[in-house]
Amino acid sequence: MRSDTRTASRAKREDACPIALLGGPRSPAAHRLIQTLIDDVVVPYRLTLGHSKRAGEATTSKLTKAVEALLADLFSLARARASSGPQVAGAHGMSRSNFSSKGHLGFGYDIFSQVVSALEGEGLLTRRIGYPRWEAPRGERAGTATCFSLTEKMIELANAHEVLLDHWSDHWTSKTSRGAITSGPLVALRAKRETIRGEKQSAKSLPVDWSNPKVQAIAGQMERINAFLQAEQIDGVAFVGLRRLFNNGDQDDFDWNKGGRFYSLQGGQAYERWPARYREDLITINGEAVAEVDLRASHLTFLHALTGEPFDPSDDPYDIEDYPRIIVKLWVAQAIGSSNPRPSQWSKKSKADYEEERPRCDLQVDYPCREVGAFVKKKHPLLVDLEFLGLTTFDLQYHEAEVLRLAMEKLMFQEDVPVLPIHDALIVPRSHTEIAEGCLKVAFKEYVEGETGKPCLMVPNVTLK
Repeated sequence: MRSDTRTASRAKREDACPIALLGGPRSPAAHRLIQTLIDDVVVPYRLTLGHSKRAGEATTSKLTKAVEALLADLFSLARARASSGPQVAGAHGMSRSNFSSKGHLGFGYDIFSQVVSALEGEGLLTRRIGYPRWEAPRGERAGTATCFSLTEKMIELANAHEVLLDHWSDHWTSKTSRGAITSGPLVALRAKRETIRGEKQSAKSLPVDWSNPKVQAIAGQMERINAFLQAEQIDGVAFVGLRRLFNNGDQDDFDWNKGGRFYSLQGGQAYERWPARYREDLITINGEAVAEVDLRASHLTFLHALTGEPFDPSDDPYDIEDYPRIIVKLWVAQAIGSSNPRPSQWSKKSKADYEEERPRCDLQVDYPCREVGAFVKKKHPLLVDLEFLGLTTFDLQYHEAEVLRLAMEKLMFQEDVPVLPIHDALIVPRSHTEIAEGCLKVAFKEYVEGETGKPCLMVPNVTLK
């Protein structure tokens, strides 16, 4: 029973995307829909709470902004459908702390709660309650956010106001002028994760020394990239900028060379946490649909390229006879992630990922970890020496992020093509996928040659996701 419940909750979280509440109406029809909801739903609900008959101008403005922001995000997500058919939900925390630092929204927790309760009471909105992770460090108790979805009744009401779902961009925007305010630093740093009683703990945040020349250089790169992207029309996501997150900052060998992946700036919409199919369905850049250009088998490719070992990226590295591709990929990810080429058991994450693919199945029973490892290492002998290569998962993430940065700079500042990064891929306008593929290959070659001091003959397998 516990297995079924856990699988169901994972599936529900997958069918939800974080929302930023920075959007609003664009068309007169959408403004009329908002006014109808304020007059016929929200204000009458407030009367049941004992509020005065006429809300003041300031309160009405806050209520209106809350309705506008919530509907802009939820109507956007309603365009994408989960694999099982239901509408994609919007996820947002419902504690006061989720609103206390967001004065730029134009409303706070109390106003938003009233709007949600009013719409829910009229059958226009459904809400799935989330929960915090109280055992996590203060400020990192993300847990599972509350999820919101539009009902068919709401969509029918919008249709009656000629606000059609298929014409979202005509009626809504993901970021209004109040979304121009960003929060949080361009560079963030975390300590190494501790293990307590066999459980990995959340990594603690560390202070950043802004006088460090390397930090200043990274921040300068991010300022330049963000300035370029802020001038572009990125819609379907509340984009406010990018930051880089570095890891293992408390270790002796740290020199701003661990992790360094790109993430959305705090206050914006974390598109990198969306499933790829939703990003492709929802995001547009300068009015154009997007595609994801991906460095296939990125960590395996970097391992071989940086050590000078032979590797053919065009050959599917996860294709091993008698084993499903997902099993081989899970083993490689676990081995590289732990720098352990001889695991006897599958990790909790591997088991959870497998259970998500095959509910009620046991990974260790179906595919014993040692047996899978023997076949994988036969195909990729370099993994036998994984623990001695000096390349941890955070080293590889850093190399990966640097190649993405070089490719982004080529695309933006040489080709005038706006792109968004996502770990091992670039989100680009569909008409520029060929240029992006070429820039990624050139960036990879230049970077590897710079790191090794030797010619790089390896050509990475760059594909469309």
